[in-house]
Amino acid sequence: MEEYRTDSIKKYEYVMEPSEIREFCLAVLWEQVKCRKGTWLRLLLIVALEFLIIPEAALLVVGLILLMFVVSGIYNYTVTYKLLSGQPWCVWVEDGKFKTVRGDYSEVPCRNIQFIRMKKHLVMLGYMQAVKRPAWFVMPLRVFVNAMEREDFLNQIRNPQAEARAEYTGAAYGGMANPQEYMRFHFMLDGERWVRFQKGAADILNSTSLGTPMRLYGMVIVGLVMAVATTACSYFVARTFNWMLVVFCLSITIWMILRLYCRNPEKEIRKQLRSPEIAAKVCGLWQVSLAGEGITAIMPMDMKSIYTWDSLQWLVETEEAFYLFHQDKRHYIMVAKESFVSWEQVDAFHRICADHGMQKVPSKKAFYVPGWLTWVIFALIIGVSLTVLTGKILGNTRDMTEDVMEAQREQNSGYMELDRDDYPGYVPLDKQVAVLASLGISVPEETVASMQEFMTEYDMYDLVEGSPYTWLLMDVGAPAYDEDFNLVGYSDQVFWFDFEGLDIYTDYITVLNGMLALAQGSPIESISEIREDIDDEEWERGWGTVTVSLDWQGQTYLYDMKMDYDWIDGDVLGILNPLLEQEGSQKYFYATGDDGQGAIVFFCTPQWAEEFEKKTGLLLGMSRTKANEIQ
Repeated sequence: MEEYRTDSIKKYEYVMEPSEIREFCLAVLWEQVKCRKGTWLRLLLIVALEFLIIPEAALLVVGLILLMFVVSGIYNYTVTYKLLSGQPWCVWVEDGKFKTVRGDYSEVPCRNIQFIRMKKHLVMLGYMQAVKRPAWFVMPLRVFVNAMEREDFLNQIRNPQAEARAEYTGAAYGGMANPQEYMRFHFMLDGERWVRFQKGAADILNSTSLGTPMRLYGMVIVGLVMAVATTACSYFVARTFNWMLVVFCLSITIWMILRLYCRNPEKEIRKQLRSPEIAAKVCGLWQVSLAGEGITAIMPMDMKSIYTWDSLQWLVETEEAFYLFHQDKRHYIMVAKESFVSWEQVDAFHRICADHGMQKVPSKKAFYVPGWLTWVIFALIIGVSLTVLTGKILGNTRDMTEDVMEAQREQNSGYMELDRDDYPGYVPLDKQVAVLASLGISVPEETVASMQEFMTEYDMYDLVEGSPYTWLLMDVGAPAYDEDFNLVGYSDQVFWFDFEGLDIYTDYITVLNGMLALAQGSPIESISEIREDIDDEEWERGWGTVTVSLDWQGQTYLYDMKMDYDWIDGDVLGILNPLLEQEGSQKYFYATGDDGQGAIVFFCTPQWAEEFEKKTGLLLGMSRTKANEIQ
């Protein structure tokens, strides 16, 4: 362990603030998302296919994925905050290497720094620790005096130039001079041996060798959160506790947990070697040195880590290597057994570790679920889901067929009318026509024929005769359109419109023109220049103001209508009545509902309105809307 004199080298010392740790965690989470684009695309494809099969289940799976993402983010934040909070950092660049001290010491050649990310308050320096898994060093921007100093520092990393220094002091880790070295080991690792060594470390972490394995905590947390979330989400999606949906989501949750936590890691470890960068970092000469201050590991490509004895806690022996584990159960140093020259050296190695407080624990077996079994489980889940869906479709088809056959039997048996006990307001179609005629409203023969055909073909007696008059009045009062759907005329007897408009930019003009068509010969027939102003609308949010204006007797009247996406404000029905009152008119506009989302409008006297209510049972109302400005 050595260090050159650093008189001209500036070291940056800092302790990260909570806000900086939060910003760092969010940035790391986003970097992880970007590194796994292929995974997200595969998930999107699975969800899309599932949506075609069971839309509700697809929505729940999306919810589960988002929930897992959030839970993972919270967990990583908690762990990262615990590691970084209150921890002093010291970083500097020397001899073409980026060096850090945070309890332990590490150095990475600047040429290995692949990512430099500038954030609002941070600069992040990263290198690929594994495929799609970068490791990060983080520095607050506040440690730099100004932007020029920051750029000079980053340029040392972008353009590393290792300069041999004339004065060699033999200084060591963190500025500590000449630490006592107990022993040093050298061993070579090729790709196959590195995989075995990494698999050995993973087996230790996934077993109970070091106590309760971390993956168990992940399984319990994710499992409980998913169980509660799937039950709640299935209720909100299906509006009831659909237990089949709950079982489906719990099955998917179990499958995801098995895939995430219970698979043999060897395949994933081997994938790392497909990256030439990773292979270059792990294949080659490894050196491990035990000294008074701690243990130094020098890896291929000049990467170095130094762990203080206080930070190391467990010594675990496997068939091929010794592993010295950090207290965080994430970091470790491995020493190949072949690098020992004698049993006496092995005994001395054990004594040194024990003298520095390390606990020797036996290696226990880790158990994994075979990868093929997880796909069998997934196939079973999808297969059962398809079977249930097919049965549901066939059942619905059978029910629909039976309903159609029942309706056909009823029609063949002469069923043509409703049970009048169920519809106290029942009025036969011919009587409705006669009542409207007595009120002066003529129903065309083609309308009557169309209604009869509608009732017979679609069995809509409840709408036409069970809820009388509205369907006839809607048909008579609907505006006329040509083949190109251009408005060509209005009825002069009654006017009907739907409050869910066709075009909010012209709907109010259409409604007022339809009402004026009923008022020919009245004082307001001279109204002109009906306009709409939608400058104050917020279409994307669905709210705002539509200003309706009209000219009458040399004045302009303005009316503010509330906007609710493409729905027409009911206040439009009261725009014209105040003008009629101003002229002392005998007739006004009255309206009733159509048992749906529309209005049926009449221009009549109060006496006629009263007679209409008595004969039809439909209630008429008259509204008034005042102009907000008169010019």
